Amino acid sequence: MIWKVAVLFVLAVPAASAEPWLCADQYGVKSFSYDPSSAKQKNCVDNPIPSANHVRPHSAPTTAARRDAAVPKVDSKTQKQRDLVRRQILERELAEEQKSLAAATQQLAQVKERGAAPDQNLRSYEDRVRIHETNIENLRKELGRSG
Repeated sequence: MIWKVAVLFVLAVPAASAEPWLCADQYGVKSFSYDPSSAKQKNCVDNPIPSANHVRPHSAPTTAARRDAAVPKVDSKTQKQRDLVRRQILERELAEEQKSLAAATQQLAQVKERGAAPDQNLRSYEDRVRIHETNIENLRKELGRSG
């Protein structure tokens, strides 16, 4: 009985160590082949399945190389134009925030003047003023301006 298992093991070892070939037929349909005669065919590729034990001669690009390859390149004239448009947008946003701050400050003053507003209502007006002030500060930083 043991000799039968040994014979099966000996017969299975070559099949287990056979290298796969990826072959394409005349219509472009791909299939795997473990037949050693596939090595002689033009339409077959050796070792299409990567193995953890096999080191390929061409190493994969580094993370930085892949990232740099994925980043589109822009000429300086185009980039300057984009920067100019971005600056104009930020300046418009800054002007709008300043108008909104003035309106929120005026509303807060009116609510305080009336004195009839509950504490929670007053807080919401103060929060609006604080949000506009924070937005203005952030836009100024983005534009490289000081307050």
